Amino acid sequence: MAEKKKNSNSNSNNTNLKFLINAQFLKDLSFENPQAPDSLRNVKSNPSFKIDADVKSKELKDHGENIFEVELAIKCETKSGDTILFLVEGVYNGIFTIENASEEILDKILLIECPKFLFPFLRSIIANCTREAGFPPLMIAPLDFIGMYENKKK
Repeated sequence: MAEKKKNSNSNSNNTNLKFLINAQFLKDLSFENPQAPDSLRNVKSNPSFKIDADVKSKELKDHGENIFEVELAIKCETKSGDTILFLVEGVYNGIFTIENASEEILDKILLIECPKFLFPFLRSIIANCTREAGFPPLMIAPLDFIGMYENKKK
């Protein structure tokens, strides 16, 4: 019976795939309220939001084998008419150990799965930051990391 199990595993490209989250941290946070204090009371129309997100990854060879850093960056510009209410930028990183993944699978893990773990933390930080600045919390909708990955590959 052990022999059958061994044979079925040998057909898989990713036997014993290992995925660990070693650390996660806020790398950068910036908030600008250029019209303060007027921006808190003179909102003339429904605010518009421009949100940009990016994901980058790199291998951390000086930390050991199969260790990678993934960076999720989100920038948001909020305007009322032509007036900027606030700008917020956050960069949240994770350090991951990923072993026994083919090159194609590794790329997808780094640029799709890893940022899925990081996103809720950065989303919360941005929401708290905007709330502490006197605005309603900015609750960023879940991001389509698969779509972002596919756009990068084009």
